Amino acid sequence: MTLGHVVLGVESTSAWSLYVALAIIICGYGLFKSNISCLLGELYAHDDPRRDGGFSLLYAAGNVGSIAAPIACGLAAQWYGWHIGFALAGIGMFIGLMIFLSGSRHFRHTRGVDKPALRAVKFVLPTWGWLLVMLCLAPVFFTLLLQNNWSGYLLAIVCLFAAQMVARIMIKAPEHRRALWQIVLLMLAGTLFWVLAQQGGSSISLFIDHFVNRRLLNWDVPTALFQSVNAIAVMAAGVVLAWLMRPEGSVRSVLRVWLKFSFGLLLMGGGFMLLALNARHGAADGQASMGMMVAGLAMMGFAELFIDPVAMAQITRLNMPGVTGVLTGIYMLATGAVANWLAGVVAQQTTESQISDTAIAAYQHFFAQMGEWTLGCVAVMVIIAFAAACSVGKRRAAAGEITGGGA
Repeated sequence: MTLGHVVLGVESTSAWSLYVALAIIICGYGLFKSNISCLLGELYAHDDPRRDGGFSLLYAAGNVGSIAAPIACGLAAQWYGWHIGFALAGIGMFIGLMIFLSGSRHFRHTRGVDKPALRAVKFVLPTWGWLLVMLCLAPVFFTLLLQNNWSGYLLAIVCLFAAQMVARIMIKAPEHRRALWQIVLLMLAGTLFWVLAQQGGSSISLFIDHFVNRRLLNWDVPTALFQSVNAIAVMAAGVVLAWLMRPEGSVRSVLRVWLKFSFGLLLMGGGFMLLALNARHGAADGQASMGMMVAGLAMMGFAELFIDPVAMAQITRLNMPGVTGVLTGIYMLATGAVANWLAGVVAQQTTESQISDTAIAAYQHFFAQMGEWTLGCVAVMVIIAFAAACSVGKRRAAAGEITGGGA
């Protein structure tokens, strides 16, 4: 990711340099995001109740950079140009790399690299050689993909392979099948959530830029700075939530996982309804309120703490060697790549209306529609939560009767 931002920082008018830089960042993000979650999961025992709190802290800490980056890079881009902003982002990535390397001693207890497997020769080259070849070819592949706009077709193919991998895991580990189904449902719910959350970088940003009164003390607040609102909400609430996490029994655990997801979606839906109300206010007064905009974005940021940290804690709690990393990667695929692609499709409902006199009305309708759909999904999630909890309770009761009868 550091290298990709350095390439973006090099001033060039070539589209290929942009695609190459984005491809490198894509590869780096994929390697970083899934592995950092697996490393954190290995810090806790299988039944350690602190696991959920640990993932909340990781999520909150990750948003420290999300607060500083839009402010520093946004202002640098506004004052000196986008290339300086990207270069500054590369410096931030490099600092993060140094912090990780300096703290790697804390992960000496983990299983580490399977060196015999890396040295095993497969089709002329050892495994590590094929990994190196794939790492070098990946940027070329993604560059061609971005250049030719084939991302939708690739996602469909990759999702089919991912579904096949999950099915194979279920067949090989029938004792974990119920937990795996729960994770699949969490993936679908997480994808829905991130389709909505990713509107912050597209339709919501355009709404802020065009229709929100950004005047503060004789200064026009740059649109990029509003991205920090989400991160501030996550960081502030994440520390509190990590402290509030408490041990729970298996029935309460299942119920709380689904209720946390439901509450996250409820906050997201409430945030969109607040944005719809703000758009309505803007249609009447000419400009929407910056205060209501900040409140809506803060609700959406707070909602994130009830989605990804909860899902990642559940995935790493499976404790299935060789499977945790795969499921983490598939979750990132669903909530990252698939959700981003779908978010772009959804955002077209507003971007196509920018030249119309009724554009703000289109935003009001769009935000209200997103809020209504989300609140409808919350009702479904609550039903799933109580159904799953009842199922676990019945199994435990049946197991108790068998044990009592045997005694």
